[in-house]
Amino acid sequence: MKKILVLNSGSSSLKFQLFDLPGLETAATGLVENIGRTGTARIVYPEKGRDGKSMERSVSAGDHRDAIRIMAELLRESQELNDISELSAIGHRVVHGGEYFRKPVVIDEKVISAIKDLIPLAPLHNPANLMGIQVALEHAPDIPQVAVFDTAFHQSIPEHAYLYALPCKIYEDYRVRRYGFHGTSHGFVAGKAADFLGHLLEDLNIITLHLGNGASAAAIHRGACLDTSIGFTPLEGLIMGTEAETSILQSCSIS
Repeated sequence: MKKILVLNSGSSSLKFQLFDLPGLETAATGLVENIGRTGTARIVYPEKGRDGKSMERSVSAGDHRDAIRIMAELLRESQELNDISELSAIGHRVVHGGEYFRKPVVIDEKVISAIKDLIPLAPLHNPANLMGIQVALEHAPDIPQVAVFDTAFHQSIPEHAYLYALPCKIYEDYRVRRYGFHGTSHGFVAGKAADFLGHLLEDLNIITLHLGNGASAAAIHRGACLDTSIGFTPLEGLIMGTEAETSILQSCSIS
C-alpha cells in the first residue's frame, strides 16, 4: 500500500502524519518536540481490533536532522512505514510563501531558493521548514515533494486591503504588506463549511476563524480570500498566545 508523509518542521518541533492511499486514512501521527535539548517523541498509530496504540520516549534531538531520524525510527517500529519506497509523496508545511506562491508547488531548486529569500520575513519558521525539506530530499531524492504555504490562500487579497498607509517605497524595498497566515486552515474550514451547508463554496460568503495559540479571521467571497486579520506579522488582529513573541522578532529582523 502506498502512503503520503506530511511534515510540519517547526522552530523547535517536528510534527508528522502518515496517510494510507487511496483513501487518505491516517496511518500514524506523531511529534518530536524540544529540538535542541532533551524532549519527548511520540507516535500514535492504529492497531487491528483496537482504537489505537502509542509509543512515547525521552529523546535528545540536536537539530531537525536528528528529529527526522527519530521519526523514521518510530515509523519503522510501529511497522507503518518500513521502507522509504512505500511513499508516493512527501508534503511540507511552509509558513511564508510571500508573493511567490499562490498554491502548493512541487519542490525544485527555484522553490528552495524562493523559500530562502523569504527567511527575513519569517526568521523563526522558514529556516526550520527549509531544513525539513532539505533532509527529506537527502533521504528520498526520487520521491515527489510538495510545499504548501500558509500565506498562499491569502494571495487573492486585493491591493487596497494588503497595502498599508505607508510610503510605497517601504512595500517595494522591504516587502511590508499584509500577508495573512493560517491559510491552510482557513481554506480547509471554508470547504468543510460549504459541505456542511450543502452549497458550493463558490456560491458563499464566509467568515472563517482559526482559533488556538495562534488565532486569525478571514473574509472569503466565492472561495477567494478578500481580507484577513493578520498582517505583516501575527501581532495584528486577534489576540494570540506565543505568536506575539514571534511577530516581534519578525519585525526586528528587517530593521
